[in-house]
Amino acid sequence: MQQVIRFLSNIELIVYFILGFIAILYLRRLLIALKELRGSVFGLEKEAAQRKVVSAVTVLVLVGFFTLGEFIVVTFLLPELPQQPSYATPTIDVLATDTATPPSPETVGEETVQETYPQTEVSGVSSTCIADVLEFTYPEAGDSVSGVVELTGTVNIENFGSYKYEYSTTGEINWITVAAGGEIRIEDSLGYWYTTSLTPGDYLLRLVALDNQGIELPPCVINVKVIVTED
Repeated sequence: MQQVIRFLSNIELIVYFILGFIAILYLRRLLIALKELRGSVFGLEKEAAQRKVVSAVTVLVLVGFFTLGEFIVVTFLLPELPQQPSYATPTIDVLATDTATPPSPETVGEETVQETYPQTEVSGVSSTCIADVLEFTYPEAGDSVSGVVELTGTVNIENFGSYKYEYSTTGEINWITVAAGGEIRIEDSLGYWYTTSLTPGDYLLRLVALDNQGIELPPCVINVKVIVTED
């Protein structure tokens, strides 16, 4: 059911376009049928015109129900979905080549970044946020968020492979992946975080970059507060 809801939300514009086209087509047929009904003299002509009217009205009613259903799915059901989608393991770009000899595992990832960018701690979790390389630009550390949050930031590492962003409650850390991406981002949208179903309180957001070997670099972690807004 969750896959159906997400699919319908992804093709929202296409659904509305198709339903709108059908509505216009059958509204025209309804007007023609009504005109024929008014001009009918014999019983058979009236019956045929009445059937056309009923058929057109039935289709228009169904279009209305489908339109209402799509609106309910996108507006009410999608934000209520749990934030635990599954994602495939990032694909390694087999066409990517390095001019130099690939570094050994001991010299890539965490150790290399630690030497250049000292790590900090956020609620007991190591964080390596690097300006113009790996960072959140919205929300920022300490911000309060609610509802559907569009996360923005930068993921611009060497030998880029993919990225993902996750959240966890503070205290007992349990990272839950929200979404992933396969393109470099520079102060751009990373994706959306639906906080409607979360319990208000303090949370951690983690942005993780992976190189084209599938190796995770030290993540950027910030603390945010999820709040409830009054309508």
